[in-house]
Amino acid sequence: MKCDRQTLPIATIHEENASLRTFTFEGKLDATPGQFIMLTVFSQGEKPFSILNADKTSFALTIKNVGPFTDRLFQMKSGDLVSVRGPYGRSFSNNLGRVLMVGGGFATPPLLFLAKRLRAAGVAYMATINGARTTSDLLYVHDFDELSDRSLIATDDGSLGHKGTSVDLMEAILSEERFDQIYISGPEKMMLAAVPVAKHHHLRFEVNLERYMKCGVGVCGSCVMDPLGLILCMEGPIIDAQTLDKLEEFGVSHRGKTGRIEPI
Repeated sequence: MKCDRQTLPIATIHEENASLRTFTFEGKLDATPGQFIMLTVFSQGEKPFSILNADKTSFALTIKNVGPFTDRLFQMKSGDLVSVRGPYGRSFSNNLGRVLMVGGGFATPPLLFLAKRLRAAGVAYMATINGARTTSDLLYVHDFDELSDRSLIATDDGSLGHKGTSVDLMEAILSEERFDQIYISGPEKMMLAAVPVAKHHHLRFEVNLERYMKCGVGVCGSCVMDPLGLILCMEGPIIDAQTLDKLEEFGVSHRGKTGRIEPI
């Protein structure tokens, strides 16, 4: 896939909540749901980010402020320049049957991108589960409501929707309805809990597995997963059930900035 670098002004900035903002750029990005880009903030370096949406004229990223790089990005304004290269990685499959999406926290942007693409392609039935710690952490509630045939919400504190986790609702809906495919994107411990549920119902599933990535093109080795030696930035971040079964690090460990294997 052709992956050009673009230097672009930030078109708009939308505050989702206290720590999350959506940055929109006017420019073409030939991306599919689940892929990511590498974004450069001049003088601060480069980081990978999932893609919220991309069409012929614009693309968007929802970003959480977690450190010096994103703190500098959050200080920027519309019109300020950043550099973007990509897209990179493997995307979600396109199942147009009966699909269930299970999202958690700020890992939901790729699922919204996927929901838009599947709806436009004529998906037969789509149910979505949107989970977060509390109401203020939920993302894209209205969007999922509009796109889904059935839209469910879970909050850990019960401030909106079901009191509990996305996985709780996943277990409930799978006891009521039949699905052909499950798409899962959330914190790794949440996905680790969701996978046995999908397996119990003998359903195909894919997870959005993120790791520390320095280059995005398979050179640095920071996102390699054992024992396959899988290069996640190229062979992921979307991983199917058969591949996931062979990755001993899933839910257990990851490589840090120095390359050392650390517990999750």
